Amino acid sequence: MDLSSTDSPGPKLEIRGAGASAIIVQCVPADKGERFLELQRGIVEAARGFSGYQKVDLYPPAGPERAEWVVVIHFDNQGALKRWLDSPVRAEWITRFHQEIGESRLKQVPYGFNAWFTGAVPDGELPPRWKVALSVLLPLYPTVMVLTLFVMPPSDRFGMALTMLVSNILSVCMLQWGLSPALNVVLTPWLRANGKDGRRVTLMGLALIVATLGVLTALFSLVKD
Repeated sequence: MDLSSTDSPGPKLEIRGAGASAIIVQCVPADKGERFLELQRGIVEAARGFSGYQKVDLYPPAGPERAEWVVVIHFDNQGALKRWLDSPVRAEWITRFHQEIGESRLKQVPYGFNAWFTGAVPDGELPPRWKVALSVLLPLYPTVMVLTLFVMPPSDRFGMALTMLVSNILSVCMLQWGLSPALNVVLTPWLRANGKDGRRVTLMGLALIVATLGVLTALFSLVKD
């Protein structure tokens, strides 16, 4: 929802892809609706000054008997979102909201593959992106190969488009509810390794992952041949 209009000055809320989001549920008394929107425009303008800001979605109450507004703010990564949530600027605005409008509830929502790794690193941070990418690649590659070699019918039977669609659906389901959560338990020490103290663990884990992918490639090559 765009808060800006020709009648009310304020920032235009642009729609882009989100990397991490926070959901704020605010109970707004009926007589304070206009004031809530004024404060919302102000806090959005403040958030726009932070690196990684993408957009804000604003949802009014579902019906006249309800008074809860839902605000969803999007940043392009979890770190950028955390910097905004922990900033003194936001704290000042939240104090104004609580004083003039009332209490609110906050929930953070990571998107994409990041949801699989939430909690893998302390303090709500996420592992480095290259570790996330390798942690996804490690189970994804054998999953796709097994489905292609042993499960899916030849593409000329149902067509390439339908065969790939079914294969992708199966791959995502297997990773989402099976392979990735289980594998990340094993990879947690490697995902948490950071800085000079964790360099040895990081390099050893990287070497093992690359070696594993190499062995899998060799095995699948033998099966195909």
